[in-house]
Amino acid sequence: MTDQEPILSDGVIIEFVDGKDVPVKHKDFGERAVVMRDAKNPEGPILYFTEAEWDAFIAGVKDGEFDDLLEEEPAEEA
Repeated sequence: MTDQEPILSDGVIIEFVDGKDVPVKHKDFGERAVVMRDAKNPEGPILYFTEAEWDAFIAGVKDGEFDDLLEEEPAEEA
């Protein structure tokens, strides 16, 4: 992961931050952490991921692990 500006995607803000800046103390975030929050409520709940957790989450999304959470079935590609 590299330093970059926050990403806004489908109403979610994703930031890559220094692991020492994470206020969650129950696990080691290492050098980097990923922060996810609702763009419509940026002061609301925040999710913190280690790099390994984030990589596993992205792999799960790509593998379709969360497709059952979709409100509509994705359109089939032609």
